Amino acid sequence: MKLSLAAVAFSVGLTGAALAQAPAPAQDWRQQFRHITFGVASGENQQDGNLRWAPMAPYLQRCLGIERVTIRVSNDYSAMIEAMVQGDVHLAWYGPAQYAILWDLTRGDVTPVAVDVSPQGDMGYKWNIIVRADSPIRTLEDLRGRSLGWATPTSTSGYVLPMQFFRERGWVDERGQTNFFSRLVQTGSHDNGMVSVVQGRIDATTGWYYSPQSGAHIRAAGSGTIKLEDIRFIHESPQIPNAPFTTRLSYPAPMRAKMSECLINMRWSDPQAWETVSRNVFGGFGLISHEAYEPFIALRQAERRRR
Repeated sequence: MKLSLAAVAFSVGLTGAALAQAPAPAQDWRQQFRHITFGVASGENQQDGNLRWAPMAPYLQRCLGIERVTIRVSNDYSAMIEAMVQGDVHLAWYGPAQYAILWDLTRGDVTPVAVDVSPQGDMGYKWNIIVRADSPIRTLEDLRGRSLGWATPTSTSGYVLPMQFFRERGWVDERGQTNFFSRLVQTGSHDNGMVSVVQGRIDATTGWYYSPQSGAHIRAAGSGTIKLEDIRFIHESPQIPNAPFTTRLSYPAPMRAKMSECLINMRWSDPQAWETVSRNVFGGFGLISHEAYEPFIALRQAERRRR
């Protein structure tokens, strides 16, 4: 299944003032949502992720005008999905495949309120395959008989789309068994996959970037997890929509609009917090529509039919 950005309704120029033009409700949503939890389903190592996202709590608390915002960062994508299903997380940054799972589990009760944008202004990213810089592997065919790492089963770029790609080529069957690779290894996160490649524990790993100049590898190098000269890319996918900041569609519309306003304006409203959150990965936040993720929902439904 080919994914297209043609359905993306995207605008980085929409200001908070424009978003705030909706009339105030009779009863302020803040009375119901005095405390919220902001979640991040991150491929970044836990400590680095916690440090990156920590400034989001005081910023959102102040911008939303509520009493408390709690930050929850996890490499366990499934747990973060379940947290929103159960109402324990109210706003979260998920990958497209995780958004599709949420849409399925909540029967359509999710919606994107913002999306990340690369430092170069890219509206989408790509999954890729990474090897050691000194590896003899140069092409996809060179991976025959080699070990391949992948992040988690619900990672868009780390598993869902690469496995779909491999299935279409007959390298992986419907049960996830391979007759092409020597073994498939779950690494737990994108950063762990790159470290495993550099250390020689696996021959290659799936990952993601906006471009060779921006993405998970730049983020990991910026934190000292890897050195850029130690890795090389041998494959990249077509562009797919960036990861949405997601909330429940059933939440009050003014609350959802305020979330969008706060996220989009963060880089100007709190430059110090933005510097930490965006370092080595983001160029801004913008708007995107649910329709951009409908191909992932279709992919999720096709996967369920195969089971």
